Amino acid sequence: MIELQRNIALAALVSLSVAGCSSIKESIGATKQSPDETAVTSRAPLVVPATFTLRPPQPGTPRPQDADPSLQAQRVLGGTPKDAPASQGEMELLSASGAAKADPNIRQELRAEVAQRAKGRSYADRILFWRSDSVQKGTPLDAAEEAQRLATNPPRPSAPVIEKGTAASSQPTAKERQAAEKESSGGWFDWF
Repeated sequence: MIELQRNIALAALVSLSVAGCSSIKESIGATKQSPDETAVTSRAPLVVPATFTLRPPQPGTPRPQDADPSLQAQRVLGGTPKDAPASQGEMELLSASGAAKADPNIRQELRAEVAQRAKGRSYADRILFWRSDSVQKGTPLDAAEEAQRLATNPPRPSAPVIEKGTAASSQPTAKERQAAEKESSGGWFDWF
């Protein structure tokens, strides 16, 4: 009896934990599947022409009433493509920008650079593990040589230490008092 209750509780626990997973819900069809609004295109209606001289359709050719989605997007975003030659101003702009000198293989070069960089360490690795693997080692000190150096070249005397009570207390000058009064004024808050 106790084992049956334990098995039921375990099954309930597993089913509750699995029910929370969105991927499980999608796989069993418990979530709503809405269509992708960017992939939906409208099809042109079938139209019967006024004359009945119809040509039979050719296999593999696109339907004449269907518009190419890329051409539709081009029309919406920038209008119809121009077949006219560039104006004098456009030609001068292109020559000033060096468009004629552009490298025709730039896309391949950039793709190769990106692939090369992808083979290297990632940005996070470079930031987190910025130290190089090779440890830079200095030259170790020889104790005997250092002792001999200190004996021949005695250390320079340091600056004299001024004790707290021995320093002469100097009174601030008039300029220092004026600067201190100016600093202690309200500043931004004087105009309130």
